[in-house]
Amino acid sequence: MVHYIRFLRTPQCDASRKTVDVSAVVAVQTDLSDALLSQDIVLNADVVEANSPMKVLHSQSFQWQATSRALKFTIQCPGKYTSWPVRLHVTSRETQSAARLSEVPEILDIWSCDFLLSDKQRSEPIVERCLPISNNTTARIWEDIGESMARHIWDASLGFVMYFARALSSSPPSGVAALAALVKSSKVRKLKVLELGAGCGIVGIAFAQLVKCDMYLTDLEDAQEVLAKNIRCASLMAGSTLQAEILDWASGLEDSSNPNFDLILVSDCIYNPDSSLHLVEILRQLAARAPNTLTLVGFKRRHEADTVFFDRMRETNFDIVESTTIPLPHRPTDYDANTPTTEFYTYRHQRLSDPQR
Repeated sequence: MVHYIRFLRTPQCDASRKTVDVSAVVAVQTDLSDALLSQDIVLNADVVEANSPMKVLHSQSFQWQATSRALKFTIQCPGKYTSWPVRLHVTSRETQSAARLSEVPEILDIWSCDFLLSDKQRSEPIVERCLPISNNTTARIWEDIGESMARHIWDASLGFVMYFARALSSSPPSGVAALAALVKSSKVRKLKVLELGAGCGIVGIAFAQLVKCDMYLTDLEDAQEVLAKNIRCASLMAGSTLQAEILDWASGLEDSSNPNFDLILVSDCIYNPDSSLHLVEILRQLAARAPNTLTLVGFKRRHEADTVFFDRMRETNFDIVESTTIPLPHRPTDYDANTPTTEFYTYRHQRLSDPQR
């Protein structure tokens, strides 16, 4: 199971004559915060200069225990750094090892936003994740620390990053051939790509950093602020563009001027039977405009009700072109011995008038 270091309480400063103490409360949880890491690990907390994040002003290690529900810690920074703009980075040795290998880690580290080393200062409730992707760049993704479903990273998005790496490799394996062929065509013409239910945008942004495309990130209004921030931070492939738009699946497509898309990305969006039906209808409307559109659905199976989406896709004449599973990074425990996977299904719409049918 992938775990995420999270701030239960964002960094806060308390100043004295000789030191500025930075305190925070963290937990190591799953993507939906429904389980905690049940192993002992060492966490490293670094106070870094905000404008030079590799410059560590003060560092300290703390023990997360298998029985922990939360870990409160305090770092005493020398008073000479008073009023400096800083960030707090909490990571693990395992995470740092994965980063050096440009691999998706078993435990995702966390970066606070900037704050001043001054008395009673506290960082804002938004944090950054830095995820290595396959062209030796990093996807920098901001997410909220609250309980919003739309504004944080889910496991399937990590699987997508691994899927993209396979599709862009020199010898793409089975299960990713359709995307690999589409990516190859981007060398001749720029792709138009749509992400539905983008959340904080990690999947679409990672793709736009890897492949030249015009990427449209869509979600409800609730996600637009964090999407805008992540668009500003993206390091795009030369020629790529990003834009965010509001799209409510229940309302359908209203703007007939929307472009015909080469690729539609759907990551961890089929957790609710009602919204799954709306999602399929949106995909049907998009396919009616561009029948050759490739739709790539990735998700982590969580409920029996997930089958509602696949049943409706079949009823709506979407054919599975290929499928594959990708194991997620995993730390086996007594309670979680099986390696979790992300399932991927590549669809094309088959029109009823097609003589093959």
